Amino acid sequence: MNKQMRTTITLGFLLFANLLFAQTDISQESSRIQYVNQAKSLDDLFDKFRGHLIYVDYWGSWCGSCLEEFNKDSELDTFFKTNNIIRLYIALEKTEKDSALILQSMERWRKLVEKYDLTGFNYYVQLRSEFFRGITEKIMKGKLSLPRYSIINENGEIVDRDAKRPSNAKGLMKQLSAYMKK
Repeated sequence: MNKQMRTTITLGFLLFANLLFAQTDISQESSRIQYVNQAKSLDDLFDKFRGHLIYVDYWGSWCGSCLEEFNKDSELDTFFKTNNIIRLYIALEKTEKDSALILQSMERWRKLVEKYDLTGFNYYVQLRSEFFRGITEKIMKGKLSLPRYSIINENGEIVDRDAKRPSNAKGLMKQLSAYMKK
């Protein structure tokens, strides 16, 4: 099979997988876990939530520290819901070239989202992709560093590239409060 045909098949699988996991409504009331449609760039993804304060959790299924941060805190969950703050989880996953491996990776990601009940919006990114390069340039200053958290204001602007972790719930709520419209 030639390279062009493999690329076409892989893109077809990715499109199918994205349609399978896609949700477009940003109302957190309609579903606890939602999957975000394909986005061209980090800015494009943030534009989907324009008008809302966004807390972004960059994680990977291979990152033990990331998974530890998924412990639930009911006070923090209530704070997010009460203040209509969007929780956006961006999984940064190993680059797979084979379409079957890509689908396995996406399925592993989906199972972890459900296992840890990642209430909010979930997005899957392969390492070394254009989208990933945008994350490392805009958020991580050129170097992959997980877990990582950021805050995006209502205009889609990055206002904090190194936000507090969920395990520091009090500090995070204070930090988010500083960016909320008065």
